Amino acid sequence: MNAGQQMTLLGLVALAYYGVLLATGVVGIDVMPQFVVSAVIFLSSGRLLRGVARSRVNSKDKERSKDEKSRPEPNWARRTQVLNWVMTVIIICVLGLWIVKPVGVSFFEMFGIK
Repeated sequence: MNAGQQMTLLGLVALAYYGVLLATGVVGIDVMPQFVVSAVIFLSSGRLLRGVARSRVNSKDKERSKDEKSRPEPNWARRTQVLNWVMTVIIICVLGLWIVKPVGVSFFEMFGIK
């Protein structure tokens, strides 16, 4: 499973998660726009990653034909996996804080920062 497919799958899972939260009444309809925006970001980033990967393969073939270096190729699959999961955890943590925060309270008041 490549990175674009992972991001698309993550967007679908996030959309399903938000749907379950809405159906169970944990959150109201007033926060649904934020959920939809984050799911659309995940879904569109999958397409964007696939397009970048396609263009990158074409440019890599051109570079390789011009210049053969003895430098070892980095493990892009592993790097992409790590970056995807780190960003996923960060985004879900931020969204979780955003959901937990009461409507009339700022983030500074919530964490006791003055």
